[in-house]
Amino acid sequence: MKAVKPIVALTLLVALALGAYFLLTGPDRRDLHLSNATAAPIEDAPGDIAVFLKIENHDGPDRLIAAHAPAAGSTLIDGPASTLAIPGGSAPTLAPDGAFIRLKSVSGSLSDGQIIPITLEFEHAGNQSVQARLSAPTETGEAHDFGLFGIGGICRVGEGEPAPRITLTTRPDGDGWVVEVLAQDFEFTPDMADGLHVPGTGHGHLYLNGLKLQRLYAPTARIGPLPPGQHDVRVTLNTNDHRAYVVGDTPVTANAIITSD
Repeated sequence: MKAVKPIVALTLLVALALGAYFLLTGPDRRDLHLSNATAAPIEDAPGDIAVFLKIENHDGPDRLIAAHAPAAGSTLIDGPASTLAIPGGSAPTLAPDGAFIRLKSVSGSLSDGQIIPITLEFEHAGNQSVQARLSAPTETGEAHDFGLFGIGGICRVGEGEPAPRITLTTRPDGDGWVVEVLAQDFEFTPDMADGLHVPGTGHGHLYLNGLKLQRLYAPTARIGPLPPGQHDVRVTLNTNDHRAYVVGDTPVTANAIITSD
């Protein structure tokens, strides 16, 4: 009977430890992580820095609502929406060819390799901090001039080259959505990714409200559960070197609106 007291004491300690854990983490603590953060001065916008990174969300749907950086006069989400829905079970990127974080009026001198702290604020995951390493300046491409996302480049289809076309459909699939792409005069070529441009070949980029969810190396993809509201799903066709196809003055893109309860 003497062994009962140590067991009771151990049980109490475990209970206290679990209580402290849930008190510190909170009931809605999310499994969301930031990685691969880089920062690049924008050549035609003195004092502005673009921050690119990967968001790994291993939990339910969330929303990026703001960003903060001590070195910047102001910080904003540069894209078509002021907040960004993050699907559950996804790994989207803030990228040059999609929505990204823009630091404006950055103070002090900048040097290659410098570390810039930045904090992203999520609706459920709370504040997530990351250190972005400063890299070479980035040029602003023509994507924005054609109504495309980000500051990426384009590829105009030349005379006599295949002129890709695209249509897009979406359908509910359990707690998520299936996206199906029908591309004409275009071939998905995953084995040529990051390689030289070959007319009529490449891959797609899948976006949610301007946030780049993934590259498409096949005509079907799935989007996980979403926060409530209306969401713009968009696909562009891109060259092997990731520029967006443009035929004449029209980008090769299609979109659909989905509503999540």
